[in-house]
Amino acid sequence: MYLLMLLATFMASIYGYNLSARPDYDRDIAYKKALSMVFKFSMQEKAMRSIFGDIFEGNLVTGEGNSVPLAWPGDMLYADASSSKARDNEYTHVFLHQDDDSQIIYLRRKDAKGSNNPHGKNYLRLGMKVYNGDEMVTRLLCMDKPVNESGADYCVSPTDGGGNYTGSCCESVAEGLRYIVSYKKLDPRFVSRATGEGTLDLMRALNERDYHESTGVIRWMKSPETNKEAWVFRGKIGFLPVYADDMAEWDEHNPGEGYPVELRNRSMWTLPDFFDKDFFTGLGGKKICDVNQPCLFRIQNF
Repeated sequence: MYLLMLLATFMASIYGYNLSARPDYDRDIAYKKALSMVFKFSMQEKAMRSIFGDIFEGNLVTGEGNSVPLAWPGDMLYADASSSKARDNEYTHVFLHQDDDSQIIYLRRKDAKGSNNPHGKNYLRLGMKVYNGDEMVTRLLCMDKPVNESGADYCVSPTDGGGNYTGSCCESVAEGLRYIVSYKKLDPRFVSRATGEGTLDLMRALNERDYHESTGVIRWMKSPETNKEAWVFRGKIGFLPVYADDMAEWDEHNPGEGYPVELRNRSMWTLPDFFDKDFFTGLGGKKICDVNQPCLFRIQNF
């Protein structure tokens, strides 16, 4: 009996050795790469939110030792690996770009050589690195009205009458009028050559995210909803401006009844006119998202 068991084990081993690779192996690898890319995008966006949070709380000090007392409409955070200021922080730093001024922020307390970074904080998880600014950017939007409404634009900061600002309107905008938007150029491997949309592997990876994360792919195209060219989002989104008009109509016809939660989760959204064709720029004003370049995209209230 023992010999029979030994022979069976030996034959099974030989048979297993000659089995071909699983037929979906190539698809599984592509899917895991897409998962990794979306995860890194989410972690970078989370770190950028923390930096903006520190600005509003008055706790941010840049690598140059300058405090940042205010955030302004359109502020951008991005990395610049080519900058001499990055030194030993090539992939663990960002620049806060306000108007025409950029100041470095270190995302680690220590640099690659183990030396202390001036005023650095551990914004990133251990082992994480950031995408460069010609590939990914996070931007602060402080609006004068909800972004989905016609004519929505950046809020206007108060002045003293002589053209000098007395504060930032980002500090005083009404609740729900401040957003953070992040966008990242997609590698060609995640873009379908046939349709120009995100590949099946990428869309499967995005399907793993929750609706409240409002993450998907945007592409400049003729919108199926408006029949006009615009940025069209496909993914998972549960963002108030997406369903605000439908909710208002619902409340009109169903007074006293709350808008159903299941109707708030969407898979497509035509971005409003505020996001024009040239909106998605990055390091040096270079376009990240373009007519022939779809992007990974996330927008949330802040």
